[in-house]
Amino acid sequence: MDAVGPNLKNQVQGVSNTSSFAAVDINFRPPESYQWNLTVSREVMKNTVLEASYIGNHGLHIWRRNVNWNDVPPGVPCKGGAAVGCDPTLMNDARFQIASLARKGVNTGPMVAANRRIPTLSGITMAQSTGNSSYHGLQLWLNRRFSERLAFQAAYTWAHAISDVPLQSFTNSTTDPFEYHLDKGDSDLDRRQTFVGNIVYALPSFKKWGSAANHLLGDWQFNGILSHYGSTPVDVLSGVNTYGTAGNVNPRPNLVQGVPIYLHTADKTKWLNPAAFSLPGVGQLGSLGKGSIRGKPVNNVDFSIAKNWKLKERYGLQFRGEMFNVFNHANFGGYQNSLNFQGNSTLSNFGSVTNGSFGTLSTAQAPREIQFGFKFSF
Repeated sequence: MDAVGPNLKNQVQGVSNTSSFAAVDINFRPPESYQWNLTVSREVMKNTVLEASYIGNHGLHIWRRNVNWNDVPPGVPCKGGAAVGCDPTLMNDARFQIASLARKGVNTGPMVAANRRIPTLSGITMAQSTGNSSYHGLQLWLNRRFSERLAFQAAYTWAHAISDVPLQSFTNSTTDPFEYHLDKGDSDLDRRQTFVGNIVYALPSFKKWGSAANHLLGDWQFNGILSHYGSTPVDVLSGVNTYGTAGNVNPRPNLVQGVPIYLHTADKTKWLNPAAFSLPGVGQLGSLGKGSIRGKPVNNVDFSIAKNWKLKERYGLQFRGEMFNVFNHANFGGYQNSLNFQGNSTLSNFGSVTNGSFGTLSTAQAPREIQFGFKFSF
């Protein structure tokens, strides 16, 4: 009896190797997080405290999203014979032969269908809880409370985050659904160094110089913020399924030894060097490690000044000027990360990069902004 819906029974009876499904692993578990820390705090001078902390975190059962579970297993003979294109003169490995056909521009659909984990079905998009992560960080914090017209804070973090699954929400990145260790490396959120400092300084009173001088020079406040955020990993993709999987998910290229990865030219939007990457051989996964290529860091300085006037007992007037990104420093992002290797086995230029914008930074954070304001309080 069909207790779920009137069409469910017919839908199940009519499945074939072209039917795709979405599924959840029957062993799906809620994520777990184990955290620990050790902090030492000491007053290093009057009104100033220094803290040093070690922070650790270990994550288990992290959501692994949209895994192409019904893929072609590695290291198995090509099934289906000549009817699906299996060639006995080639390496008798299904993935190798799928990659070989793909390189020649031949339709690999029949061979993929015959060699899936469940040949009678097409892709099964699986949600799993198989991800793992670790984090270790050193945090330093220096804090001076406002005293004698001066206050400042400085926070520095050195950290390393490792995972075998993306930690950003709703991100897909599974190279091989049979070998998750291939995706273990620096996490997509890994930021090795972070520094944020701020300072507040208030000018002293100038009453001894007279009322006019005090109204002009007294009660000014200067504020500054300095920020540095280290770079995070960038996934570089080959755009060619040399690995022979059914799901062409984030294939990585080879890293060419001895060739500089990063460009340092007059054009600051050019960052990654396409010559540093090459196309892997048939049936091979690129040697480029997960998370080993970095984007650009973010640096910024903000500054503001404020002047307060007291009008009698209950009224006040404030002038404020603020500058964001004082030095108009360009913080670029938005990477073109796919090499798009093109060609086939009969062409001498197979493996050439056709994405001319690869490695180019296409976006930037806000330029310098200046604003002024007055506030009247009563």
